[in-house]
Amino acid sequence: MESLTIVIPIYNEENRIEKSIKALKKDFNLGGVELKKVIFVDDGSDDDIKKKLQDAHLKANLKISYQLISYKKNRGRGHAVKIGAQFAKTDYILYMDADFSIPLKNLNKFFPYMEKGYDVISGSKKMPESVAKIPRGFVRNIVGYGHSLIASMLLGVFYWDFQGGFKIFSKKYIKEVFPMLRIDRWGFDMEVLFLAKKMGFKTKELPVIWNHIDRDSKVKLVRDITKSLKDIFEIQINWLTGKYHYHYYKFFPARLDFHYL
Repeated sequence: MESLTIVIPIYNEENRIEKSIKALKKDFNLGGVELKKVIFVDDGSDDDIKKKLQDAHLKANLKISYQLISYKKNRGRGHAVKIGAQFAKTDYILYMDADFSIPLKNLNKFFPYMEKGYDVISGSKKMPESVAKIPRGFVRNIVGYGHSLIASMLLGVFYWDFQGGFKIFSKKYIKEVFPMLRIDRWGFDMEVLFLAKKMGFKTKELPVIWNHIDRDSKVKLVRDITKSLKDIFEIQINWLTGKYHYHYYKFFPARLDFHYL
């Protein structure tokens, strides 16, 4: 049975964390994997997330160990995932969004691919078999599909959904690729999926059951589309100039013990 650590980036989630803990408790009894720990990475929040998390954990009587890692400056979801990965000592990590818009129970369909040794398994909200229990609006839907199409064309690798916050990485992938990652914010998801295919790792994209969570205060369509295009070009430039190649890192492979704090 494969072992798993869940990494959950959080940023100003004080009002959401109790719901997240309840959702975690509801679905964490997974029979096909050994869940070792949940790591919450506080990405420079303004709120008192430590006390809120402790209270929510005690209130829910969640019988699984958790760890909170905090730093002062907000540096992006990708940075938070990279921080959390350093503290995971398991065969795989699952990174998922704090709003649990993709519920943990989706993990059941990932188990067979973990057992087969896949390195990157990505949950997709946009595959034909995906099911939206609470759908998002028409405009957001069109923009989402458009983004995936444009990103696939410009990056030269196809995925139905680059940005879904439900991805599993193997210990091997984390060790060999995470030290090379250069993007901390919006483009992190595209970067990890791009490199997984370009570098020949075993990848799988799976449909998920999901709920749209309104996060207008944090997700601004025009702004984030602009940033996404910038990140796509940065990824391609990094690839073409050899910045993702082993020889680029003078500390490699010593840099496998990477540190982002």
